[in-house]
Amino acid sequence: MTDSAASQPAGWYHAQGDPPGTQRYWDGSQWVGGPQAAQDTSVQAGGGYGQPAYAVGGLPGVPASYGSRVIAVLIDGLIGFGIVIAGFLVAFVLGFASEALATILFIIGIAAGALVFPIWNTIVRQGQSGQTIGKSQQNIRLVADATGAPVGIGSAILRWLLGGLLISICYIDILWPLFDEQKKRITDKILDFSVIDA
Repeated sequence: MTDSAASQPAGWYHAQGDPPGTQRYWDGSQWVGGPQAAQDTSVQAGGGYGQPAYAVGGLPGVPASYGSRVIAVLIDGLIGFGIVIAGFLVAFVLGFASEALATILFIIGIAAGALVFPIWNTIVRQGQSGQTIGKSQQNIRLVADATGAPVGIGSAILRWLLGGLLISICYIDILWPLFDEQKKRITDKILDFSVIDA
């Protein structure tokens, strides 16, 4: 999109300077995220001017495999666990000098790995870009069905809370994509979100 077309409606477009055959999301005022491979128009329906192109089944892309989603969650969890362990090791080493300092650092490490990192990664990063660190490694992303764009921080908070509630009921939410035709969690069915190949 050129500067003269800056008033174009939100949608997926090829950005000037990006590699051929790619597109990225224009939110109406700025580019969101990096260039993505353009979807194959032979499997798309709709997708008129300024509108997202939908794959077969009404989704804004190809649903991500369950395996890639599980690996993404494991990557995110291991990073958080690594932060906690790093905090524990620093606290252990400094504990010889000052028990009070070691206790404070241990608490900070737990808070950073178990609370701050997951909130930043799952709500802020994923809300703005559609990808946690794990999702970016697996080349998948979370998008709103209506726009094909990242869901935003507010909706990411809602997804996190609703997902936590449904996961507490026998893990039904995280197992649901195994049986769902669109490979969606119950949370994503309620909120009209999809996890798709990036």
